[in-house]
Amino acid sequence: MSLNSGERQVSPNISGIRRDHVARYEWAAKTIPAGSRVIDFACGIGYGCSILADAGHKATGYDRDKDSLVYAEKHYSAGGAKFLIGDGDEPGDLGSADVAISFETIEHIEDPRPLLKALRVAAPMLICSVPNEYVMPWQREDGATTAFHFRHYTKHQFRALLQQCGWCVTEMYGQAGPESEVEADVNGRTLIAVCQREAVDLPDDEEDGKHIALVGMGPSVDQYLDIVKRLGGRSAFCDETWVINALGNVLDCDLIFHMDDVRVQERRAEAAPASNIANMVRWLKTSRVPVVTSRKHPDYPATVDFPLEDVLNNLKHDYFNSTAAYAVAFAIHIGATKISLFGMDFTYPNSHQAEKGRACVEFWLGVAQERGIKLSMPKTTTLMDAMSERKDRLYGYDTVEVVFDTQKDGTVKLEFKPLDEIPTADEIERRYDHSRHVNSLVEASER
Repeated sequence: MSLNSGERQVSPNISGIRRDHVARYEWAAKTIPAGSRVIDFACGIGYGCSILADAGHKATGYDRDKDSLVYAEKHYSAGGAKFLIGDGDEPGDLGSADVAISFETIEHIEDPRPLLKALRVAAPMLICSVPNEYVMPWQREDGATTAFHFRHYTKHQFRALLQQCGWCVTEMYGQAGPESEVEADVNGRTLIAVCQREAVDLPDDEEDGKHIALVGMGPSVDQYLDIVKRLGGRSAFCDETWVINALGNVLDCDLIFHMDDVRVQERRAEAAPASNIANMVRWLKTSRVPVVTSRKHPDYPATVDFPLEDVLNNLKHDYFNSTAAYAVAFAIHIGATKISLFGMDFTYPNSHQAEKGRACVEFWLGVAQERGIKLSMPKTTTLMDAMSERKDRLYGYDTVEVVFDTQKDGTVKLEFKPLDEIPTADEIERRYDHSRHVNSLVEASER
């Protein structure tokens, strides 16, 4: 990216630099230990190094563009800052420092992991920033993508990337807009992470994937809670957690899916002011987590439109009869490599008679499977008949036990073992009996 590309901040004095860029460096200069040796990677024209040097730190700026470094030497080296050539794609040896800073850099690199690992070798502390995908999407509604950027990041994508490269995120900050200061817990257009180096050995060939956990309100939601509790948090289990409806006011999550039009929900809330729908409508107006819905509404600031046209053009099917189905389709659309489903049980009291929505979700799971996406679900869900023994899911094989032997290449070899006894007529009729609830968890709760 050249000096005059239009992407860089260029001014011979700091008063000509946009406020949010200056604010990041002023905040960082106060945050890091006094007198720190600082690497500022992708320093541009050097105004950040000048701010750091004026605050008493020893700053060395790296950038790939020679013209920018010449500009930096001319206008921003008076405080003692030094400037060197450095390429984010091949960072090499960056020497030794107390702190590494890299603002507005990661999104410009197709694979930022080599840089983040090189900075980890160079310094025990890192402060870096990225654009927030939920506030400033990389791809706009007209299909155009942000110039000079390879992608933007959600909080958990950002955190996961840093963890993958050996950094422990200790604090997260943000900036609301282009004239904003740095603040804690701000879900603005810029995300800022403060990190400490982890004492771990990193593998050389991590897989780059996106694991989405979809959590609904059925009984098997308990399995999600059990897993993330045992692992020490949801970031240890998945890259992002998406939830359905009111679970957004219960669980920590990255996205809430509520495809019912809030205009319709308001009618329901007016008719029953003490209902769960009324409670949810009141909360939706205050949500700080993005709420994906059919039509956003100005009275609900967190609502965003489901990108229906893009999803239809990508996935080529228009079969949607539940919020859960939209969530699965969106995970496929954004390129998830693994989807884990919890609470997607469709456990209505009469679900054994008519499980509305389940078939649609299972259809989209078939689309996901065809695209090579790994699927995972708990044994306590009715989805995909996961609660049934394998023999019950192989219709017609009532007189044999089918033994599965998965080979190293992923293929399956089968062995058919005849059963000692053929099921009686009464046993077979019981299998066809739909008068009992299909999910034993619901059956137990109704006793």
